Amino acid sequence: MVKAVIFDIGGVLMDFQTHALTAAFAENDADARLLHQEFFDAPDWVAMDRGMPEEQVLSAICSRLPLRLQAAAEKLLADWDRYLIPKPETETLAAELHRLGFPLYILSNTSSRFYRFRDRIAPWPLMSGAILSFEEKLQKPDPEIFRRMFSRFGLAPGDCFFIDDSRMNVEAARWCGIQAFQYRDDISQLRRALRQAGVPVAAES
Repeated sequence: MVKAVIFDIGGVLMDFQTHALTAAFAENDADARLLHQEFFDAPDWVAMDRGMPEEQVLSAICSRLPLRLQAAAEKLLADWDRYLIPKPETETLAAELHRLGFPLYILSNTSSRFYRFRDRIAPWPLMSGAILSFEEKLQKPDPEIFRRMFSRFGLAPGDCFFIDDSRMNVEAARWCGIQAFQYRDDISQLRRALRQAGVPVAAES
């Protein structure tokens, strides 16, 4: 029986168009592709979600970029969170779940920049708690991060419904005993999955 719902941030509560971001800081398509490659297709970006300082990440990225792109890289890293776009359909769902009396939580791979953009997450004030990877020095899909959520907030795995856009994270949650759903921008399908799990949300928002 579902008693609590856990949300990821990126791809679920907020959208992050990385190609649009790099295009905004490059003068041509080739430079945009190179910026994207060195920011989002390299391990340094993910390292911030484990708590690596931004200055260290920027240094590693710039060491691989031509000199002409290093200023753009600095500006991109300074402003990337401004390109996060709230997802109104999941904001509406979170508000509905809160009205129905379900405690809401966040479990996200995210960096310390979270504290700059969190107020743009409309359901943030409704959350009963959050587990953030950069604070835990631990990331999904490691099962330990799910166990920390259970322990910290007194949750039982079988009482939770987890929503994430990553197949690996969803599979890890299921391995831990959580009902989990991979969100692919189909809010009707998500609402249907919640209803099948016994959560009485409306069919459509």
